Amino acid sequence: MNGPTGVLIGAGKGVIRSMICNGELKSEVIPVDIAINGLILLPYHNSLAEKRPLQVPVYNLTVDDAKKRTWKWIMDVGRELGIKYPFEVGLWYPDGNMTSSKFYHTICIILFMWLPAYLIDFLLLIFGQRRFMIRVQTKIAVGLEVLQFFTTRNWDFKSTHFDQIYKELSVTDRRTFKINTNDVDDYEYMKVSILGGRQYVMKEPLTSLPKSRIQLRL
Repeated sequence: MNGPTGVLIGAGKGVIRSMICNGELKSEVIPVDIAINGLILLPYHNSLAEKRPLQVPVYNLTVDDAKKRTWKWIMDVGRELGIKYPFEVGLWYPDGNMTSSKFYHTICIILFMWLPAYLIDFLLLIFGQRRFMIRVQTKIAVGLEVLQFFTTRNWDFKSTHFDQIYKELSVTDRRTFKINTNDVDDYEYMKVSILGGRQYVMKEPLTSLPKSRIQLRL
């Protein structure tokens, strides 16, 4: 539930209504299987070295500069896909506000996140049901606090070392241990992320999509 996937799920469920983010900044979001391939290749590559380097090398696996998407693009596509592939029983419509103003953000989270959470838990208490919304909002607040550190700053990571590793790989290894993101379809990647979060994180089967679409239109 951490990182961009958590935001997509929270926004899709309607429980995240605001976050601090500079939409014009470039994101550094990369498929996890590519990151894992990089972790596999590192010890293999270092084992071939004849001697250890004097300094510990730093490896950054990044998206090519020409292919980086803005946070605004990610949020807009996430909103579109959240409506196209809705979650079950959301608190509100898939939407949300992106702002760089802490004051405006504070007002939004009080009115549209914390007050509804307290109201829902109060109603659950009256009807003798298990309360959960305040706990959920607390987790969301912690996750957003971490993520917002990255969505409000401009980052410039260089992946020179990984580029060198990629050049030294055979054609077969390049296919098996893919670490290049140039041919990744960003829209398809976002769609799979939402459907994967829906199915494997929220445990909502894809067979419930038609019913969820009907609920969203009501």
